[in-house]
Amino acid sequence: MEITSKVKKLIHSKSFALMIVLAIVLVLFQILSNNFLTKENIRNILYSASLAGTIGVGLSCILISGEADLSSGTIGCMGGIIVAFCLQAQIPWVVSILITMTYGLAAGWINAFLANRFNIVPFIGTLSMSFVWQGVGYLITRSINIPVNNTSFYKLGGVVLGIPIPFIIMIVLMIIYGVILSSTRFGRKIYMLGGNRAAARLAGVDVKKMYRILFMNGSALAALAGAVMTARMHTASPSAVQGSEFDAIIAFVLGGVSFRGGSGGMLGGFIGLLMLSAFNNGLTIVGLDAYWQIAAGGVLLIIALSVDYFSEQARQRALKAGQALAK
Repeated sequence: MEITSKVKKLIHSKSFALMIVLAIVLVLFQILSNNFLTKENIRNILYSASLAGTIGVGLSCILISGEADLSSGTIGCMGGIIVAFCLQAQIPWVVSILITMTYGLAAGWINAFLANRFNIVPFIGTLSMSFVWQGVGYLITRSINIPVNNTSFYKLGGVVLGIPIPFIIMIVLMIIYGVILSSTRFGRKIYMLGGNRAAARLAGVDVKKMYRILFMNGSALAALAGAVMTARMHTASPSAVQGSEFDAIIAFVLGGVSFRGGSGGMLGGFIGLLMLSAFNNGLTIVGLDAYWQIAAGGVLLIIALSVDYFSEQARQRALKAGQALAK
């Protein structure tokens, strides 16, 4: 009976529905193009998923807490630029990545400072900082790509056993953060913040400290994603990672992370990433104009937010029904 109950729960879960959609996307584009499910193209899909996924791991924690960070993409761009400059200065690549992630921590601290000290809504504060980092990136690079010549560093963006290393990094991060969210006191605090911030504060949660940690963590992972992208491309671009935060938001919201906070996890986000990456890749394979691909991304974002809205409405109705029965 217990096994049957678990199977029914899985079938009715959003993750299972998303897996069905993923399978449909894969079959559809394979019918439209025989080049879709080749080893090389599957590797491209995994590469694409890893960029948004690494950013999305930290960003999803912020979303679950009830806030958003729209600066992740440009912080990722700056991360790629910083690691490139460090490598050009002959700094060892491991140290270069640590320096890059330290920049990410500082950028996240600024985001949290704007919210905690000046009460600027993070949605607006991080959007403003996104423009700041974008401008700084173009200024220090003079709008040109920064080449990197370090074969050891290149391996970070390479392949092992046919699987892209950036994808493996993303998987490891998802497992670690999945455990943190589901099995630690800190993870429960994140859900409490998103579920009811006032109640969390009354329960003794230091709200400002939590958001400081979450924004610093999210920006550090975004900077790491930018560094890994530089390792893959062998060059840093001031625009390479821009917009990836929206891919991360679409994927994780489709996967069950509520834009209003309080729900979601890594498994659904992982499936959402694969679906979004396969969808975008499939549009390219079938030769759809790039402008239509951008429009399709916007439609997917609207769909993701609509799903989030109706899911929240259903959850509220179920909660009210449960309270009525309790009375």
